[in-house]
Order: sequence, then C-alpha cells, then structure tokens
Amino acid sequence: MPETPPPVDPQHEPLPEALPRKPSPRSLQLVWIIPVVAAIVGGWLAAKALFDHGPTIQIHFESAEGLEAGKTRIKYKDVDIGIVRTIELSEDRKDAIVHAELARRGSRGFLADDTRFWIVRPRFTGGYVTGLSTLLAGAYIGADPGKSDNETHEFKGLETPPVVTSGQPGRMFTLSAEDLGSIDVGSPVYYRSVNAGRVVSVELSRDGRHVQVGIFLTPPFDRFVTGGSRFWNASGVDLSVSSDGLKMNSEGLITVLLGGIAFETPDEAQSLPPAGPNTTFILWKTRDDAQKPRETVIETYLLTFAQSVRGLGIGAPVDFRGITVGEVKSIDLTYDPKTVRFRTAVEVLLFPERMRTREARQSGKPYAPADRFQRFVEHGLRGQLRSGNLLTGQMYVALEFFPDAPKATIDKTKNPPEIPTVGGGLSELQETLANIVRRLDKIPFDRIGEDLRQALEKLNRTLEKADVLVAKMNNEIAPELKEAIAQAKKTLAAAERTVAAAERTVAPDSPIQDDLRETLQEVTKSAESLRALVDYLERHPESLIRGRRAEEKK
Repeated sequence: MPETPPPVDPQHEPLPEALPRKPSPRSLQLVWIIPVVAAIVGGWLAAKALFDHGPTIQIHFESAEGLEAGKTRIKYKDVDIGIVRTIELSEDRKDAIVHAELARRGSRGFLADDTRFWIVRPRFTGGYVTGLSTLLAGAYIGADPGKSDNETHEFKGLETPPVVTSGQPGRMFTLSAEDLGSIDVGSPVYYRSVNAGRVVSVELSRDGRHVQVGIFLTPPFDRFVTGGSRFWNASGVDLSVSSDGLKMNSEGLITVLLGGIAFETPDEAQSLPPAGPNTTFILWKTRDDAQKPRETVIETYLLTFAQSVRGLGIGAPVDFRGITVGEVKSIDLTYDPKTVRFRTAVEVLLFPERMRTREARQSGKPYAPADRFQRFVEHGLRGQLRSGNLLTGQMYVALEFFPDAPKATIDKTKNPPEIPTVGGGLSELQETLANIVRRLDKIPFDRIGEDLRQALEKLNRTLEKADVLVAKMNNEIAPELKEAIAQAKKTLAAAERTVAAAERTVAPDSPIQDDLRETLQEVTKSAESLRALVDYLERHPESLIRGRRAEEKK
C-alpha cells in the first residue's frame, strides 16, 4: 500500500516540487526571418562585391584638376571601365596620384604597360575642339588599351589627349626635318589642300640634329603615299624672294594660325607600291624644295669673282641659257698676299645631266661630265654674276660661252675644280657709270659756268640796247615810216591804173592793135627789101661806086 503523506500544517504550507519534463520539439519563430534574410543578402552583396572587385591602379598626373574621388569615371569609347577612389599628392609634391579601381570585367588589356590614360577636358588644339561634353558632366579619365604583354598597376598619365587611339583605321609615318617651325601635335596634314590626317608626335632625334615628326593619315589618303611621295612644311604663308621674283604660297587659314604639313606624289612615283607603316620621309621646308628633281649626278665646282656678290645667297640658281643646272652651295673669300687682293669664292653644285641634249639622253651613251666641262671651258665657257631682279637685288650665277674670252682650262688637280669667270652684268654697268662720272669730273663746269654768266651779261646789255633802239624807232622813225607807207600806197594805186590802161591798150579789139599790125607789116616789107639789097651788094659790091647796071635796071 502506498504511504500516506503526512498531514499538512496550515501555518507552514510546503513548497511545490519540481518534476522533470521531457523537451518538446522547437518551432521557428517568424521574428527570426528578417535577420536571416538580411544575413543572406549581406553575404550575397559581399560575395558580389568581392567577385566584382577589379584591379586597382595608380595614375600619376601633373594636376588633378576636375577630378573628384568617388565620382570621376574612367571611360573607354564612352563606356565606364573604372572609377576614381582616392586622390593624393606624391611625396615630393610634384604629381597628383590618382588611385582608381577598374571593373573586373573588361579590365584585361588596360594593365599593359603601354596603356595610356589622360584627363578629358574641353580643349582647342590643332583646329579641333574636344571634350565639350565635360562642360556639364564634368571631367573624366580617358583610356586607351595597350598591346604589350608586360603588366603593371602604375602609369604616367598624359597631359594632352593622344591624337590617334588604338583601333583607328589609317597608318603612321615619320618625317625628318632640320627644324620644326610652327608645327605642333594636332597640326593638320593636307593632300591637294584636303585634310588627310594630323601630327601625332614631335620629338628630337638621338643625335640632336633632326626633329622626328610622327603623322597619322586616315583612309583613303594613306594609300596615296608611296616611296616617291614628297612632304613639306606648309605652315603659315610661304613668302620668298629670289632671282625669280616674289612668291607667296599658303595651304589655308588654319595653317597660317596653327601650322601644317602638305604632301604630294609625283606622277612618276604613283605607280610605286604604297609605303609601309612608319616609313621615314624627309620634311622639306617649302614646296619648291620638295618638288625639285632629285639628281643622281652632282659635281662641285668653284668660281671666284673680283666684284661684290651682294645679293647672291646660298641656294641661288646656277643658270645656263635659262635652264637651272645647279645651285650655290657656299660663299667664302680668298686672299692673294702678293697682290693684296680679295676675291669671292663661290662653290656651286652642278647637275651636268641637265646640260645633256635630248638626243644624247635618248642614245644612252656613257657620259663623262669632267671631260665635257673641260671642252666647254676650252671653247669659252665662263661663269658670270648677273642680276635676277633689279627690284630685290637678287643675283644668280650664269654659265655662258664667251668666244673672245682668253684661253683657259680646268685644273683637275684642284679640289674642287675651278671654272674661269668674267666680269659683266650689273657690276660692269656700275664700272661703266663710274668711268663716266670720272670723265664728268674732269669737265671744268666752274669755268663753263663763268663764261656762260659773262655771255648772259653781254646778251642782257645787247637786249637793253635793242629796247632803246626800238623805243627810238617808235618815237622818230615811225612817223616818217608811216608817211612813206602812205606815199607807197599812192604809187601802187597809180601803178595799178597804169597797168589797167596797158591792159586796155594791148586788148585784141583795141585800135592800137590794128595800127600796130599795119606798122609791123610795113616793117616786115622794109626788112625784106633791105635783105634783098644786102644780097645784091654781096654779089655786086662795085655797084656802090658805079651804080646799078642798065640791064639790071631793066
């Protein structure tokens, strides 16, 4: 039987006894759903952020003007590929270091060590306006992926945007020039006055003697460049004064302000294959220099002149009967201590092929320029300074034959050989004028002037006497002369009356004419009788003494 519990004291009620209980299965409370979802979303965002996190890079710029941390984007072809996280100064405070994060996707290629970064701002360069969209949206960093296999996370940013980016159609060429002139990055390149490309780089050669100019030509102009193409500096206005006169050339207003380059391909070079990328050409100073024929045979000769060569410059033409056969290379002085005389030594470059005749070039015979010039000099070929332009005073060297010139030859032992010269041209005219002036100086102009003065004084006195004589004639002789004139008029009137009367007298129907006829008839008869008497006396002169015979009387 079970035990009976002890009686309960109402004053002291016993405490309840804890009994063991089996745990029941727990159920998920709704309150825990939100934290779980938040944890899942946070984990997903963290994983996504970790997955999307791209590489970080450093870009060094001279100035971070317009850039803002957390806002400025990095773009390629106007597509966001990164963002600027922080901006700080370098330790030496020379650069602004931009820490940027690139997008994980598409960042491949932008870590090559030849990748270029630059700040896009509004700019006006080379006649082009770029970055206008940044006026409202703000500046951003432009990128151009490189092609190198070397990877880096630190870059030197460009201060000016590159003219040509990767993937742009066209070809690059290199031009070598003695000096740059007004050409700069962004200057236009023209083909037949049409914009064909731009200058993309300018740098000095390693030896410091030339300037290397990189140009980029867009299609189809890049196909027009062959091995024989000619490039020249078309900057500004090409104003030149030479023996040919004043010349002015210009490609356009843009080249006047910003400079430019022009090129052409001669007809004989158009059949050549297109030039390859990065081919080097010479950048000539002017179009005339670029279009000059390229000579294969060039010979150097020396000409010395006794007169001044003022107006003759380096590059002046050497002319043979209107054809340019060379140019002046240098001008110097020579001195003869025996005679203490200076002469001007002009060294010229001759292109003897230009002096060949058309028939000689077509025959293909071998050519010996030295022997030919030797024969020319022996037959009177001489050099002479001539004025090419009286207005500008420019001079040139002329080669001409002077048959009466003293005999001379070319001394082949000299280097360079010397071609004899003769005086003439403007210098000879000046010498002739000087001789005339010297002769004029010998004329005694003072004595001639004194004699002329004395003669004028005598003439003046003579004129004064003539005035007195004329006055006397007016006062004394004039009245008598008037009276004589009146008497002469009367005499003329009487003479006229006499002539009229004589005319009436000799008229055919006048009585005097009849009497005159009869008188003339009687005179005629008397003359006949007298003639008969004379004839008879000639036959019978004795009749003057004896008289006429009786039988004759009968």
